[in-house]
Amino acid sequence: MRALSVSCWICLLTLAAVMLVHASGASISVGLPCCINVTSHRVRTIIKCNEQKPRVGCNHHAFVIKNKKHRTLCIDPAAQWLQVMIQNGQLSCPPDISLS
Repeated sequence: MRALSVSCWICLLTLAAVMLVHASGASISVGLPCCINVTSHRVRTIIKCNEQKPRVGCNHHAFVIKNKKHRTLCIDPAAQWLQVMIQNGQLSCPPDISLS
């Protein structure tokens, strides 16, 4: 029988750990930001946008935007300018990745 490489063992152990946590129903926190205070002020140059959906440990809906100065801003989903940009296809804001 052929021996598994170290990287294969690490991959298998990681997969097993993820499966155990998922089966137990436990929540995993991966250090995602949580917007508590939001603004509706217009952001001129947007580098990146993600939608923060409510999740365990962070029950606020917001859009997390990084501007040209690499500042992270939390935008109110009801902001009219943001809704128009998303509806017109000028801005794509995929949901953030959470494991909860």
